[in-house]
Amino acid sequence: MRRPWTAVFRTACRTEKDRGKCRPRKPRTGFVTEMIPMPDLEPKATHGMVVVGEETVYLSHMPMFMAPHAFQYLLEVTLQSAAGDARQLYVDDRRTTGTAVYTLAPEPFRISDLIAPEGQRPKLTSFTGTLFRGHFERGGVEILDPVTVEVQDIVHFHPFDHHASRPAALNYLAFGKGKELFLAHRITKAPDFDHHIAVRPVPGATGTVLTDDLLREGPRLEITGRADRPEDRLRESDQVTVRFLEGGPADVDLQLTVGREIYEEEGDLATEIHIH
Repeated sequence: MRRPWTAVFRTACRTEKDRGKCRPRKPRTGFVTEMIPMPDLEPKATHGMVVVGEETVYLSHMPMFMAPHAFQYLLEVTLQSAAGDARQLYVDDRRTTGTAVYTLAPEPFRISDLIAPEGQRPKLTSFTGTLFRGHFERGGVEILDPVTVEVQDIVHFHPFDHHASRPAALNYLAFGKGKELFLAHRITKAPDFDHHIAVRPVPGATGTVLTDDLLREGPRLEITGRADRPEDRLRESDQVTVRFLEGGPADVDLQLTVGREIYEEEGDLATEIHIH
């Protein structure tokens, strides 16, 4: 069953000191109670997104440490186009060309319109944009224009906080469904990096695996033996041990093999402008 829009979305506001500037939400079944800071005034802007997945399509915001782009969020979506089956057209193009990076340039919108208090429908549940093979600001090629995006779920959502502390160990967010499993580096503070990779369980490994039920919790993972910096990011063919920090069983290790790198960006996250 598709989860309702009157939902609780996860953010980085987790401590007592954050509660004065965040609004509490009641959790839906299986969700952790969180706090969501709501900006007083947010202009509309173009919020570019990386396109991830084939059987299920995800959009990952390409953030910067400046308003109004200072949020990391992952959306599960469906795609529609007058040209035909938009998802299949995108998948066929990806498989034919072998290109790793696909991006979406949406119409301007307010990020805060994606979320809503319990019992209310968000102002924004669909939007239009242009789908690109490659980076839409760096010579990407249009493949669908316009394409309509229908948001099915918010997998992860957190605003950046310049008071936050960078974790010592490398942190990723897990998402996906079925055989498609992905990790996105959890962004904290500048200088930082955006990184999306495919992963799969190590063949023959015993213990917990990233099931659909676990992935619905938006687990945050720590990579054993890796510092949280670009040079220590996960790379293709790496086999790593990870553990749950949030959204999964404590004291349980996962064994993962890293697949294809989908997207990596450092320049847009090199500089931090304080966000109050």
